[in-house]
Formats: sequence, structure tokens, C-alpha cells
Amino acid sequence: MSQTIPPVIDDVSDTIRTNFVGFASFTILVWDHIITFSDEVEYIWKGKKKGPIIYLFIFNRYFTPLGFIINLFAVRNFGHHSTSVSRDIKYPRCTHFVRYEGCTVAIAVEVVGAMMLLRIDALYPRQRWISALLGLMLIVETGVNAWLISRGEPVLHNRGSGVHACSMIFDPAISHAASASAWYPLLYDSIVFALTVNRTLPSIRKKQAGFIVKRLLEDGLLYYSVIFSITFVLTFMIVAAPPGTKNICAQMEQLITVAMMSRITLSLKKAGRRGEIVPTPYVFDGRNADFHSDTFMSMDSRLEIAAPPPTDRLQHPNRLILHGRSPIQFAIPPSPQPSFMLEPFALPSAKACSPMHTSTIHDV
Repeated sequence: MSQTIPPVIDDVSDTIRTNFVGFASFTILVWDHIITFSDEVEYIWKGKKKGPIIYLFIFNRYFTPLGFIINLFAVRNFGHHSTSVSRDIKYPRCTHFVRYEGCTVAIAVEVVGAMMLLRIDALYPRQRWISALLGLMLIVETGVNAWLISRGEPVLHNRGSGVHACSMIFDPAISHAASASAWYPLLYDSIVFALTVNRTLPSIRKKQAGFIVKRLLEDGLLYYSVIFSITFVLTFMIVAAPPGTKNICAQMEQLITVAMMSRITLSLKKAGRRGEIVPTPYVFDGRNADFHSDTFMSMDSRLEIAAPPPTDRLQHPNRLILHGRSPIQFAIPPSPQPSFMLEPFALPSAKACSPMHTSTIHDV
């Protein structure tokens, strides 16, 4: 099944909707960049250490908005309008351009996927098969997107509508397969979110988690809820919507995904730079030092574990096993417990912490 020339009214209205969604999404992205720029300078550019996730963050944060500016120009005025594609000498220009448009969306989504992979690899350092499985899924996703982009084509416009625009849709003959460009990333994000919940929720429910662990869960929930809403709608639109609006949510997916990932990355960096004093008994012990691997700390923070406190001030430690990982040791202070011990990574008063050896959280 190939495209048909749309009626004039439908052509104009679909183009207006595409423009509105594109500009609205781009405005959200730029506004988010503006209000978080001071945090970016403080926690990214002035950071002492930079790892792969930081470089991916910087790439996506600037490549996406700069690349999308060209898309906005093409959506509004590219000179592609014809009722006969074969006689439109400007059609080849648009045919080549839609490849660029599709690649910018795919690159932004794949980079965010790689950042999520690094997070999961840090949360599950001893279950390497999890990272390997997610990495394989990401490679398959990249291959699927590359194939679909190679089957992309411009949206046809009615010469009588006066529309001069160039935007991509996938070949209508493979609409059902093309929906994989939306539901497959959604599946990947769902698995990442489930793994994050599995790693953080048990310790939070038992009130044994610090603010960084809580922030991981909160940010993951925020990211997943927003992206799920967009990609879920996009999946059905690719299959059932008319050509002019099939990919109207793809540009929103691209820009909002980048904005959300930038925000949660800065949020976690900020959490790691608060510089609170953390009672050592509630810091993961040396047997779990791999939880604070260089990969994880390069994106968040590093915990410097000081010498353990005197044993006469603490009872025998209890051991906590989090879903197959090696035991995490938590030392239980004698009763009555200071109130700040109920929140291990909460900021205690100087008086409460003065007799204890402490460790600090500082910037990477």
C-alpha cells in the first residue's frame, strides 16, 4: 500500500499539527536546558571526574537541539509539494533529507538507551548477563531502526494546499513492522525500569536506603511514566494514523526523551554533591565495594568509606541480601536509636554524629 495525495484541508491541518507538536516539544527542551544550565556547569563541567555517561550526556544535550533546528526548517519550508512525485525535481532532495531526520531521532534514543545500560551495569555489577542482555537488545534496536530508516519516505502533499514541507514516515507497506520503532524502545525502557525497581525498592521499604537510592527510584519512575505515555501513543499512530500524522509523536519522543534524561542525570549528580556526612555503619561495606564501581560513581558520586567506628559502640551487624547480590552489611546502633539513623543518608546534626567516624560524599 502506497501513499495517496491527501485532500487540501487534511494536508494543511496535518502540517499545522506537526508544526505545533514540533515547536512545543522543542520549546520544552530548550526551556529545560535554560533552567538547568547552572546545574550543568556546576555538576558536569566543573566535575572532577568524567566517565562515559557524562560524555553521552553532553553529546545528546547539544547534538539533539542543534540537529532538530534543521528539522524545524524542513517541516515548515522545504519546497516539496506535488501531486506527481515522479515529475517533482525537488523530491530527491526531500528523499535524502528524511534519512537525516530519521537518524537524528534514532541517535538521540539510542544514546539515552546506552546511558540507561551504564546505570544498570553499575547497579548489577555481579550479574553481567543482565548488562549483556540489555546490550544485545540495544544492538537489535539500532539495527531495526537503521532498516526502518532505509525504508523511510517523505509525506506527500497536495499541490493545491500550498504546503512546502518535508517530513518522514516509514513505508506504509510495512506499517506494522514500523511500529517496532516505538514499542521496542518502550520494551527496553520497561525492562530497565523493572530492574531499577528490583534493585532499589526492597531497601527503601525496609528504610535502609539512602537518598541516592531513593533518587534513583524517583527519577526512574518520572522518566518511565513520561516516556511510556509518548511511545505508547506513537506505537498506535504509526499503525493506524493517516500519513500526515503517523510520526507526529516521534519528534516529541526524541526531544522529551533527551530532556528527561538530562534532568535525571543532573538530579542524581546533584544528590551526590550535597556533601552530607554519612554515618559509616550505614555505608555499604568493603565486600560490596563493587556497587560503588567507577562506572556508577562516574555518573553519580563516590563514597569514601572511612575506618569503621569502634566496635563497642555498635551491636553485631545484621546482613541484608538484595535479590541475589552478596550480603550488604548494616551495623545496628544500640537502643535508643538516634532519629537520624532511620534515614541512613539523611543529614544528621553535628551533635549526633560527633562521636562517630564518618565518610563524606563528594563530587566525581
